[in-house]
Amino acid sequence: MKLRWRLAMASALAGAVSVIVVIVAAYVITCRRVEWAMDHYGTYESYGDPPPNGVLAALADVDDLGWPFLAVALGGLVLSGALGWLAARAALRPVNALKDAAGRVATTRDLTTRIDVTGDDELSSLARSFNAMLDALERSAKSQKRLVADASHELRTPLTALRTNIELLMRGDLPQEVHKEVSRAVVSGLEELTALVSDVVELARDEEPAVLVESVRLDELVEREVTRAARHWPSTAYSVSAEPTVVRGVPDRLARAVANLLDNAAKYSPAGGLVEVSLRGGVLTVRDHGPGISPDDLPHVFDRFYRAPSARALPGSGLGLAIVGQVVDSHGGSVSAAPAPGGGTLVRLALPVG
Repeated sequence: MKLRWRLAMASALAGAVSVIVVIVAAYVITCRRVEWAMDHYGTYESYGDPPPNGVLAALADVDDLGWPFLAVALGGLVLSGALGWLAARAALRPVNALKDAAGRVATTRDLTTRIDVTGDDELSSLARSFNAMLDALERSAKSQKRLVADASHELRTPLTALRTNIELLMRGDLPQEVHKEVSRAVVSGLEELTALVSDVVELARDEEPAVLVESVRLDELVEREVTRAARHWPSTAYSVSAEPTVVRGVPDRLARAVANLLDNAAKYSPAGGLVEVSLRGGVLTVRDHGPGISPDDLPHVFDRFYRAPSARALPGSGLGLAIVGQVVDSHGGSVSAAPAPGGGTLVRLALPVG
């Protein structure tokens, strides 16, 4: 039952009970006074004149009914207020539970706190919304903790390698060829570390800023990114088939997701291999002709820092597809990967059109 109906019924019941109590009390007092008047005027010994005729005329001589009715009226008001207070307390009990839960979360920072919800009134709906908010906060907090833990683990290896190589360079007694090789390793390590930090920063973004969302010609964006990828991966060929498509989103973030898909496809393609790119109805497909993804690895390709055993020797942070998944999710789309017919991998990215 809706809260407003419960409060209305409780108030009506409190008022009805109070009115009934006042009426009954007034009736009892009146009956007592009538009985007293009839008994009093039924005896002639105390009066020289006969009593007035009729009960109403007899009651006209009764002049002390004021204070009993006043007492009954005040008692009715007190009773009505008490019943209303009890009704409001019962109806608003879920609000107290919500207040206690919010206070407990603020004090203990325990996001696992939940409110038991029963019924379908407004307060129950509020409690469900509060639980949903806590669910979202708990997921966000766990995701941030996992990201920090994973990032610290992934950063440890390149930082250790950089420190070792820099210490070797500081010794100053390395042969020329070794010095050049170590210097190249330092530069490569710095590039890897820069890319990793950039990817971590991308993943730390929870949602797209509303002020940056605009209409984007996805087909033009895809063609630009294919041109860029072709320059970056000269040993890989790209074929593009894109129909005009407009989506709502943040251009830079969408470009990063498309670029990561293209780079990932090129990275796993053989030399001279072909990457096929198609855009139809808001669905972008990227298909490579590489070794493909094993069934055991397929469910985890969009996880953070996940790298298949066969790919651990390749460059990269293991965050490229995770960034794709986050960007697509924040734009209300979906992304999936599956084995391609005839070998290779087919990635399908779908975004709302319009």
